[in-house]
Amino acid sequence: MMPATHAEPLVHAGNRRQQRAAVAQRLRQCAADAVGSLDWDALDAAPGWLALSDAELRRFEAQVGATLCASVVKLWIDGPRLAAARAALGAGFLQALRGMPSTQMLPSNVAPCPPIDSAEQVAPLLRSAGVSVLLASMQPGPLRSVVSTVLAIGAPAAMAAPLAQSLIVRAAALAAQHTVAGSRA
Repeated sequence: MMPATHAEPLVHAGNRRQQRAAVAQRLRQCAADAVGSLDWDALDAAPGWLALSDAELRRFEAQVGATLCASVVKLWIDGPRLAAARAALGAGFLQALRGMPSTQMLPSNVAPCPPIDSAEQVAPLLRSAGVSVLLASMQPGPLRSVVSTVLAIGAPAAMAAPLAQSLIVRAAALAAQHTVAGSRA
């Protein structure tokens, strides 16, 4: 399943209602006090990735973080970090990410990737980096504030929303590529 992004095409009304209900449920469960600041329009504007299940969202956070850090992840040669990345991202996603041409990767001087020196740091730091990109993709306001509370492991990255959105789209495309390739096997 490819997570939806802000750049998603027009969604069928029934799907939009399901997405809005899933987002509302997540927000009520994780930030019940803050949800009162949102209206239906805010729920409709919520990004599709917010409607993913908990496990899917954790994986997508790590995948977005890995997309931000692709130029660094591509250089890893040690087995423990690669095994941890495979577990956090999925084997197909990691393979696709490491196979990306350098021209499709974000230069390391554009947005910082946290130093990931050990296998134990891989999943939490990729997720944290991913959350910062996901938050940066959202417009400042009540919805981003509530989502920040829900995700609870980061602050928006210091990058323009269109750049963050492009990283999300790239991560979703790599995830979809893996899903399609995996379904053919």
